[in-house]
Order: sequence, then C-alpha cells, then structure tokens
Amino acid sequence: MRKNVRVPALGAAFLAIAVGGWISYQKIFTEGLDRLPAAVCDGSVQRDTVIRVLPDSRTAEEGAEAHGSGDGFLFGCHVYAGDDSILSGEVQVEDSSQNTWEKYYTSYSGESKEAPERASSRGIDALARKEFASVYVPCVPKGREADEATQAYALVAEVRVLGESRVTGHDLHQALSDFAYQLTRHAYGLAGCKGSVDFPDELPRFEVG
Repeated sequence: MRKNVRVPALGAAFLAIAVGGWISYQKIFTEGLDRLPAAVCDGSVQRDTVIRVLPDSRTAEEGAEAHGSGDGFLFGCHVYAGDDSILSGEVQVEDSSQNTWEKYYTSYSGESKEAPERASSRGIDALARKEFASVYVPCVPKGREADEATQAYALVAEVRVLGESRVTGHDLHQALSDFAYQLTRHAYGLAGCKGSVDFPDELPRFEVG
C-alpha cells in the first residue's frame, strides 16, 4: 500500500522539477526582450511593438541617436535580439513629394512582384513589403522654408528586420509599419517641423488579402 502511494508522489516531484526547469529556461533564454524599457529608442517605440517583430532571445539591446538639423536631420534606432535578429530604422528629412516617395518604395525590392500593403491617415502614408516598411509625413524642418524644397520637405522613415522574425507576411508588415510610424511621430518633434500634424494613436490596419 505504501509503495502505491510513492508512485504519484514521485510523479509530482518530477513534474515540479520539469515546471521549475521550464520557468528557469524561460527566464534565462527567452525574456531578453521583456527586460527592455517599456518604450525603447529614446522613448519613441513601445516595447510590445518590438516584441511583435523579434523572436525570443536570451539578451536584447536597444539604442537611438539623433543627428543634424534642418534638411540634414536624421533619427536612428536599433534593437538587437541575441546574435541573429536586428530591428532597425531611420527617419530623415528628405526633399520628396508623396508621389516620388511612393514610386520609390513601391519598386524598392527590385524584381519582386509582391505588391506593397498600404495605409493612409490624415496626410500620413505607410507602405510595407517583404521585410521593410516606410512612412511618409509632410514636414518643413526647423530653419527651412517650404518654398526652398525642389519637391516638398517630408520626414521619411525606413525600417527593416534582418535575420529571424517572430512573424512573417501581413503580420510582419503591420508590425514594421507600426514601428516606423512610432519612430516618425517621435522624430517630428525632434526635427522641429513647422505647423502641426494630427497624429492618430495608430495607423489604420492593413486589410488582409
């Protein structure tokens, strides 16, 4: 009778060890991204947006830098997940119309026939394809006048993921566009853009299919 009692007791002990081992594994090998600040890259991007793109990793590192002013302004951001995945992006002032921007990024992936996914809201435009996304926001930067531009002054964001990603296809496009949008919204203030843009909380969702 006592022997029969020990069997479930041993089973419970092994189960406890297994659960404890799994929890330890999770904390050591998969929670690098969870230990990042709640908002990364100078507080511009929500950590949850980064986690939607990058896979679990033991370590993670993030950083951001702003350079220049006027039509030479640039804001850059990077997030490293372990040794295999990098999420990075830049936002810079460019002399480009919305039409020129769209044509460039529509053909950005060369011979690929994949049509980009697009979203627009309040004069803000985004598109994504393959492993990159871009956002366009009109912006006359500090120290410049609108009529000095050959086409039009704007903030243009370009982001990409290198290496492994947590998701692919439509879900990756949406997450990368959200990452680019949050970077651009932050850079708009850093660049001292004249006037004001009514930034929504988020861009409209891409339509599936």
